[in-house]
Amino acid sequence: MNAFDAIVVGLALAALISIVLTSLRVGISPMPSSRKAQKAIISAIPPNTHGPIFDLGSGWGNVIFPLARSFPLATIRGVELSLVPWAVSRIGASLFGSSNLDIQRGNFQDISLDDAEVVVCYLFPGGMTSLKTKFEEELKPNTLIVSNTFRLAGWEPEEVITLNDIHQTPIYRYRVPAK
Repeated sequence: MNAFDAIVVGLALAALISIVLTSLRVGISPMPSSRKAQKAIISAIPPNTHGPIFDLGSGWGNVIFPLARSFPLATIRGVELSLVPWAVSRIGASLFGSSNLDIQRGNFQDISLDDAEVVVCYLFPGGMTSLKTKFEEELKPNTLIVSNTFRLAGWEPEEVITLNDIHQTPIYRYRVPAK
């Protein structure tokens, strides 16, 4: 093995270890939304949306890039904790991104959602449970929440879009109730 091959293998191994360690820490590995889910998420958001759209756990960026193209007047804010998916999405944003895209590395529990018009997420049941209080405390009434696959416990969705895929994947659409 030459030096270049050793560097490539070393970087790939470091990336894999980083993903595994972060996955163990947060309880889920980064999983991209399918194309059908991306389209359903975008269709669940009103076309005249201008306020910030947050993608909590934006992963590899495969939802934030279509969101940025579909809603050019809205600021799209991706938040991702895992280093490697965040870095990949930042590189993608540098190469192909648009001016309305902001990708942050960090824990979405630590960022303010006070100005959100829409929140998108594809997490896991425990992640949705941990967001329930944050949503109730920070989101304004009528803020739209779109969740891929996982319900928001204790909330009644205003709509459930069932994808025509092998899993009949649900896309949940919620509105924050008046306080």
